[in-house]
Amino acid sequence: MTELENKRLIAKNTVALYVRMIVRLLVTLYTSRIVLSTLGFDDFAIYGIVGGVVTVFTFLQSALNASTQRFMSIELGKGNTLQLKKVFDTGMTLYLFVALIIVILSETAGLWFLTHKLVIPPERIQAAHWVFQFSVLSVCINIIQTPYNASILSHEKMSFYAYISIADVVLKLGIVGLLVVSSLDKLILYAGLLTLVALIILLITRYYCLARFPVCHFKWQWDKPLFKQMMGFSGWTLCDSAANLAVTQGRVFLLNLFTPLVTNAAMSVATQVSTAVYNFVIYFQSSFNPQITKAYAKDDRNYLRGLIIQTSKFSYYMIFALTLPILLNMEFILNVWLKDVPDYCIAFCSITLIYYLVESLCGPLWTATWATGNIRNYQITLALIRILTLPATYFLLKYGMEPYTILIAWVIVNTAGYIYRLFYLRKQIRFPLTAYLKEVLGPVVLISLLAVPLPWLTHRYLDGWTDLIITTFVSLAVTGLLIWLLGLTPSEKKHIGHTVKVRVK
Repeated sequence: MTELENKRLIAKNTVALYVRMIVRLLVTLYTSRIVLSTLGFDDFAIYGIVGGVVTVFTFLQSALNASTQRFMSIELGKGNTLQLKKVFDTGMTLYLFVALIIVILSETAGLWFLTHKLVIPPERIQAAHWVFQFSVLSVCINIIQTPYNASILSHEKMSFYAYISIADVVLKLGIVGLLVVSSLDKLILYAGLLTLVALIILLITRYYCLARFPVCHFKWQWDKPLFKQMMGFSGWTLCDSAANLAVTQGRVFLLNLFTPLVTNAAMSVATQVSTAVYNFVIYFQSSFNPQITKAYAKDDRNYLRGLIIQTSKFSYYMIFALTLPILLNMEFILNVWLKDVPDYCIAFCSITLIYYLVESLCGPLWTATWATGNIRNYQITLALIRILTLPATYFLLKYGMEPYTILIAWVIVNTAGYIYRLFYLRKQIRFPLTAYLKEVLGPVVLISLLAVPLPWLTHRYLDGWTDLIITTFVSLAVTGLLIWLLGLTPSEKKHIGHTVKVRVK
């Protein structure tokens, strides 16, 4: 496809993923309330705890996800159908092997932990075991579906991906209705129905992939050189993932050790708020990521550099536009949602959103780096940078600093990682830092500074829902105007104007 066709495909995919995100968000917010009230606090907690025992073992899956999609996108970019078929078959073989390992670990160590370590009311032990087995089956189903999802994303069929995700949440909405009217044990029924939904989605996805992509007709084969490449890539991606997991869980443990339990509750709320906002960026970048990998595979360096720059700044613009009114109205939003807001919750939420502003700039950088395949030193260095957060957290809390200071340290460490990514990418693909500073960092810093004063003044003189609505409108208007005037190049303005004219006609 031409560069213009690629950009149109990206725009189409972005819209599809946005629809998916909005529908999922609305349905999830509704169903989570109903499920909680129907199951009750105890059964809802049991489901989360027991299911969590199984999901601990899915770290192997997360290491393979990026590997499969990366290798498939590379071969699509090269147009090598034979090798693409080998990637899918080898990836599926690996996933089946991972599913087997998870079953073994779950039915031994996981079952022992459930039986001997978890504190569950005696009358709910049997239900907990049913939930455990359904959770194991659900995880295996999701693992087997992953190569098919990778095929859909690599081929950039985001519209189907959006539709199947909407079907997933609609089916789960139906589960809520069955829970309300059923007289069966609601916890067991809930776990069983979720497993059934996972199986239905797998069958639909598999049927679509078999019909559209010939490479998805799985044939058991063992390509040893490719297996080594994929496992090597997965191993190094696991390095950074493990460091991130250690930081996240270590922070929870240290907060629990040095501060009241309420601070952990505040941290959980902050995670939910920031994840809801950042998911929009994740889905936006999902439209660009296959193009970045394919551009590298084709050795189209100019298009690759342009994609990295555009994805970086548009990702930031998107999350900044969402974040600014939330930051200004954080106290009101949390009071409406939670009623009783835990101590430090406002500070935690605000700083976490700032963290994801920086993180929004990083996505295209690590996608491009992963496309090169040369990631060993990159992943090790990033893991070491991330780990610095743990000793910083320990000493800040040990010497009596306010709990929110550990998140400030987290932002600083992530900024250091962002700078490292830029220099590493310059070395790998001769990425032009001067152009990046001029076209990305300069505009995002300037827009961020200029966009704040007017919404802030509006916020000072209003309150309640009026404040939230008007401040949001003013923030979006000011941010949008500044992005158009200062954040877009003439060619980007021309392309947007042309697209709008075509849509209007």
